[in-house]
Amino acid sequence: MQTLSVNASNDIYLTPQGNIAIAYDLTAVLQNCEQAVKTLLGEMVLNTDQGVPYFQNVFTGTPNLQQFTAALRVAILSVPNVLEVVTLTAEFSSDILSYAATIRTSFGTGVI
Repeated sequence: MQTLSVNASNDIYLTPQGNIAIAYDLTAVLQNCEQAVKTLLGEMVLNTDQGVPYFQNVFTGTPNLQQFTAALRVAILSVPNVLEVVTLTAEFSSDILSYAATIRTSFGTGVI
């Protein structure tokens, strides 16, 4: 598996040799998982039923972490080569939402 690699700012970038950076295998799957959980529900013009319902579950007066975590799990499991979400936690503290997931893929296990 391969995909365009992105940096910490979620931008594609060039390698020191001037080539577009490519992520492979486990790194590519984990990066695709990160992209899947960052996708807002309705954001994709040609597939508006995919994405995580942030506005419905998080950006409300009282965030529903249980529904949010379930939506994250669905998004991660939709990524090719993902076999299992081993652990998934979400926390809302001081107006900051954070999550962590351990994911088993066909290339090994990793964390996002």
